[in-house]
Amino acid sequence: MSGRDTAAAFKGLIIGLVFILAVVLVTMKLTNDKFDAHHEAATATESH
Repeated sequence: MSGRDTAAAFKGLIIGLVFILAVVLVTMKLTNDKFDAHHEAATATESH
């Protein structure tokens, strides 16, 4: 890559990667919380 837009291209790449990583981590956390709630409910009904 050469030219005057090289810095902007790398900045956009880094910002894009951070954004995608943030979306993935939030999705993983929400999914894990949902399945933890299901697991706790299943454990509570099995023990009764």
